Parts: sequence; C-alpha cells; structure tokens
Amino acid sequence: MAALTIHHVVISLAVGGAETVVASLARHQKTIGHRVVVHALQGAGPLGTRLQAAGIPVFLNSLGSPLARFFRLLSLFRRHKPDVVHAHNIGAALLAAPAASLAGVPCIVVTRHGHARYPPGVERKFWTAARFCHRVVAVSRAAAHALALTAWAQPWKMTVVLNGADPAPVSDSFAPQSRPQDAFTLLSVGRLDPLKDFPTLLRAAALALPALPNLRVRILGEGPERRRLESLIAELGLHGLVELLGEQLAVGDELAKADLFVLASLSEGLPVALLEAFASGVPAVVTHTGGMPEVVQCCGAGVVVPPSQPESLARAIIELAHSPERLHSLAARARDCYLRHFTLQRMASDYSTLYLRILSGLH
Repeated sequence: MAALTIHHVVISLAVGGAETVVASLARHQKTIGHRVVVHALQGAGPLGTRLQAAGIPVFLNSLGSPLARFFRLLSLFRRHKPDVVHAHNIGAALLAAPAASLAGVPCIVVTRHGHARYPPGVERKFWTAARFCHRVVAVSRAAAHALALTAWAQPWKMTVVLNGADPAPVSDSFAPQSRPQDAFTLLSVGRLDPLKDFPTLLRAAALALPALPNLRVRILGEGPERRRLESLIAELGLHGLVELLGEQLAVGDELAKADLFVLASLSEGLPVALLEAFASGVPAVVTHTGGMPEVVQCCGAGVVVPPSQPESLARAIIELAHSPERLHSLAARARDCYLRHFTLQRMASDYSTLYLRILSGLH
C-alpha cells in the first residue's frame, strides 16, 4: 500500500477509551509507513506525550473561538495536503469536516466512538457537519443502529468498523504473577462518570459478599463521581474490599491480578477496556449496552446482564466464582476471541480499506 498522509482530529488526548483508540491507531499507522499527524482541540494530555515520543506530530488548537480554531485547521490542511482527515466524535467533526472539505481533502471520515444519543439539536449539528464527510463510522452494529435513528441521520453514509486494541500496557516494574489465592478479584475500568454506573457494581458486590467473603473489587479510573462512590462504599460497608485506584496507564498490571472483568455501564460504544481484558484472557460480565453484548456473545467469553440490576449482576458474579472450570473455559475463549476479531492490526486494516475505497472513488 502506498504511504498516505493521515490527519486525526480529536477533542483531547487525555486518558480515555476513544482517545486510546485514536492514539493506538495513529501509532500503528506510522509503524506501517504512513505519515500521521494528530490535532488536539482541547489539550494533549499524557497520550499526546506518548505520540510525540513515537515521532508523531501533535498540533494543539485549543485557544481562541471555535471560528479561530476552524481557520487554523483549514490553514494546516491546506499546508500539509493530507490524503485523509479522520475526525473522532462530534466536537472534532464540527470543525474538522468542513475545514477538510474546503481544503480539498479527498478522504474525510468521522468515527462516533460511543453509543449515547445526544439531544436532537446536537445530533443535527453533527449530521450537518457529516455532509462534508465521505463516511460516518460506528464502532459496533448496535451503535450504528442507534446512530441511524438520530435527528437528520444519513444512514447511507454509515459503516461499521469494530474497535481493536493492543494488549493493555504494563508498568516497567511489572512481573508476571499468579492471582492471589485468597481473593476473588473483580476489575472494572472506566471514567468515574454516571454513564459507567459504578454504583450498580458496588451494590452487586455488597449483595454477593455473603456468598463470596473473599470478594475484592478494584476500579481503575478518575472522574466526578469519586466522592459519591466513596460515600457509597462506606454506606455499603465495603471499606477495605473496594479500591478506587485512580487513573493508571498500566492497566495490564491490574488485569494480571483479576479473575473477572466487570462493566456495569448504562451506555457504551465498544469499550477498549473490554478488549484489553480479553487480550489478557480475563472473561467478563457486562451489561446489555452498546456493542458489549456483540463482543461477549459472539464468542461466548462472558455473561451479559441487564443494566441497572445489581441483583442480576451479583448472581452472575457468584455463579462464575463458584464455577472455576467454566471460568477457565471462558478465559480461553476470551483470548481466542481477541486474537480472531479485535486486534489493533485488524482495526487498522479495516480503516485502511475504507480510506482506499474512498480515495479510489468507490464510496
């Protein structure tokens, strides 16, 4: 494949699911010979530092009015003449798509990384910007279905590219170790945000505790819900059994200690954290939300429960904890599922195919 000049546009490069996907995709595209640039509209963050260390230019465009940022993007696109402008989520699309079109970029793509529906006014703005795009990408079939029902949607422009991920990073001091024998450890990863619904996970843990006195819960992530979760941990008598570990890049260290990965979310696209769990051979219990059921059910690597039902979540956790042979089987399926369907290489290949179809006039 001929080398392409690819410009990704994101809101920020803070640690998060969509941001991790973009950073990983950009690094892989550079590794296979493309010229890659990333534009961050609200600051770079730690992922930006990693991209720059990998030799990928990161342009910060966070100052001034939206109109000023639009003209800066337009100027950069005209100067660098990218083959592809790839925007990620609504905020980036609103500025990048029309700027890329005015600059004459031959391939303009936007990916919606989540499953949440926004107010009709916001969706109308997005789909107005999407008129300048050749394709709108959803990260799961469920997300594509939900997106097609939004205000002013253009289903004929939509396609699905399932997320992929590298195995979760580990720290420099990481040493392989067996899981603690005296605990059954749940790991959950995500921003401490209402849509992740960590209160349901905590209530499920409290319900499961009488049957699983060795239960431990470890939560990676930071966000506005921390104080509420700390209060709920105290209220449920889970102090010492639940740890809020904050934001960490070395998720692989924690996956090595986990028996089960759990996401109790109310809204998801196709979370990278779930794919990283599968890459580490950790089976999952997830809610029936977004693309998570597609991932778990396609290869039988976990259990799906209804959202906002701590009783159902607790029951699934207890049943798996009391079934070590089944848990072992699910772990093997998780790893196999990741290798067959959800590697970073597969995702990057799908995007390359999409770019080339558009550049060849086959869109």
